[in-house]
Amino acid sequence: MNTDGFDDFDALKKLLGQMATVAQELDRRSAQALQHIENAAANLHQSVTRLDSCGERFAKTALGVIGSEAKQTITHGTGQAVGEIQQQLLQAAQTIHSSAQEMEAQRKGLNAARRSMLWNGLGALLIGSMLAAGGTGYFAWKSTQDIAQAKFGSDILQATQSGTLTRCGDMLCVKTGKKPQRYGQNGEYLLLRD
Repeated sequence: MNTDGFDDFDALKKLLGQMATVAQELDRRSAQALQHIENAAANLHQSVTRLDSCGERFAKTALGVIGSEAKQTITHGTGQAVGEIQQQLLQAAQTIHSSAQEMEAQRKGLNAARRSMLWNGLGALLIGSMLAAGGTGYFAWKSTQDIAQAKFGSDILQATQSGTLTRCGDMLCVKTGKKPQRYGQNGEYLLLRD
């Protein structure tokens, strides 16, 4: 019995299992990266909030100590500095958010590729199963033909041993009996009898 089909089938199943493991690992890593980016964005937002709070306290303290002219100058300078810092932090947060969206798109693409690989693997399994079934059918047919040929050879051996089929000099002779019967559409064959 030929087991090449079964070996290919097992190898294909093993390959599909490995592909599914790789896809799961990619999903897990992309989810971790997305969570890390979201945590960083939350930390950045908290830092901006603390910076705003610290800037306001600084401005109040400075205004209390310095006179009205100095107050206006410091207020203007502090507000401008805080505004610039806020702008930079907002740009950084937007960059992180856009990176998170890109990673989400990549994760979705990996999921689609994993599904495609799964369907391709199932298709390959189906084709392999069909080929294995066809090969099995062919070997069954071939075995039937071999058995029929072996039976014919056995019949000839038995006819030779019984003397129904023998050699007459250089020619092959058959014993047909006293009343030979013919066989075939046009009677072209003689039936052998013991």
